[in-house]
Amino acid sequence: MLFAKLDDSPMFRKQIQTLEESAESLRERCLKFYKGCRKYTEGLGEGYDGDIAFASSLETFGGGHNDPISVAFGGPVMTKFTIALREIGTYKEVLRSQVEHMLNDRLLQFVDIDLHDVKDARKRFDKASLLYDQVEFLIHAKLAGHEFDALGEFFHEVMTLMENDFFPI
Repeated sequence: MLFAKLDDSPMFRKQIQTLEESAESLRERCLKFYKGCRKYTEGLGEGYDGDIAFASSLETFGGGHNDPISVAFGGPVMTKFTIALREIGTYKEVLRSQVEHMLNDRLLQFVDIDLHDVKDARKRFDKASLLYDQVEFLIHAKLAGHEFDALGEFFHEVMTLMENDFFPI
């Protein structure tokens, strides 16, 4: 977002500080949420492994459709149950994959890149502000004893250049 004119004032600096504090608070909350998502994906992965292991053991125990002992104690019903368990396990794995991709990866990118840009913008602002103050001091020092119009135009051009170069917020 580009601003037509930025006035460096105590109120503006207070707003910057408030925005930085909000960004830091958001960063901390995102990191906590990221940790929760990681635990959830780990739990889903373990749940998937458990469902598949249980379905395999049930399938082994149940035998098959041709086994008379298996048919006697409900082997065909157990086969349907193992199919359902495998499907549930597959859904858990799909959910784990989606949480990993849609939440974990994006949260980490947001915290590492986007919120880090806030700190970089503040550093650029501080650097530009310091440079602006130095140039302003030099020009005011040179204005003493010289014609104001010529140096005033120069001052205005320098400030316009600096605002365009250093304040692409």
